[in-house]
Amino acid sequence: MPKYLYKCELCEEMFLAHHLMSENIEKREGCDDDCELRRLPLFPVRLNKAKKEKKVGEVVKGFIKDAKEELKNEKKKMKEEEHEI
Repeated sequence: MPKYLYKCELCEEMFLAHHLMSENIEKREGCDDDCELRRLPLFPVRLNKAKKEKKVGEVVKGFIKDAKEELKNEKKKMKEEEHEI
């Protein structure tokens, strides 16, 4: 049997349910009579490690470069503030 993810609109609690495709859950035990259940889509997640845009070393180098640039700008800003005093 397939599983479905439901969310109660009143209490915002989510839960999984197993039932036939032709069935639909309208009420959940423990919720008020006013609650409305909405079925959320469950998409299978596929991780593909073969598609990497950048190597780890390149990402680290990019962060270091950005940090150096930010530090340079902060030093410049502090010197300008120092001269204003």
